[in-house]
Amino acid sequence: MEDLRILVRSYVDRLPPDAVFSHRSALIVHGLPIPYVERDDVFAESVSPRSGVRLAKMLVRRRVSDRAGYEFVDGIPVTTVLQTLLDIARDCPLAFSVAALDAAVRSSVVTVEQMRSFSEAHPVRTGTRKIVKVLENVDARRESVAESICAVRLVEHSIPGFEPQVDIRDGAGKHLGRTDFANRRAKVIAEFDGAGKYHLDGADPQVTFERERRREYALRNEGWLVFRVRWSDLFSADLFLRIGESVRRRLVMDDSRREA
Repeated sequence: MEDLRILVRSYVDRLPPDAVFSHRSALIVHGLPIPYVERDDVFAESVSPRSGVRLAKMLVRRRVSDRAGYEFVDGIPVTTVLQTLLDIARDCPLAFSVAALDAAVRSSVVTVEQMRSFSEAHPVRTGTRKIVKVLENVDARRESVAESICAVRLVEHSIPGFEPQVDIRDGAGKHLGRTDFANRRAKVIAEFDGAGKYHLDGADPQVTFERERRREYALRNEGWLVFRVRWSDLFSADLFLRIGESVRRRLVMDDSRREA
């Protein structure tokens, strides 16, 4: 993150008059995570009331905004946290936006209520529906950027019924584990399978892997269908189409049993 902050700082002298850093650049300055990086992303993003321009490594959006939405952080002119998150919600893809806002709410930088109040107090000419949709999908119970993106993909693929951080117990009440996402009625689980989880707190990866294997076996033994989601799966439709089909099939079977 410090390297990115240095990169942003290197563009301070190149800012147009009256421009301040915004969007991804502002996230970096405020110490908030960048959910993901795409090949054509630029990190020198700013807003200016006078003109907009896109250069090879800099994007300036023309925006008329209240000066109260700007501040200086370590000498860097930047949009405030609330203005930054509002801009992200307005202009960035849904998954990126929700992940950024989830992280801010999860770390207690802002609350959803503060975001809604700020949005209502600073209406925009375009992008209102996008902002509303982002705020509707923010949920601080998700514990990582990957979980936030996964939740958005479930919404985008119209897969209903998934809740974050669900505790699962067997028929005798024994706790089997807490899952990233679970559809209780369909008994389908989606777990993000990041490599980092096997190294948490200096744990032996092999021991952690074996514990996860036994946990998953216990869940399957109780009738749960478990899908492992990798980072690359978050940017492809294949796995989510399979999850959606499994949920629909299991719900049909559940309806049939209820009617029998």
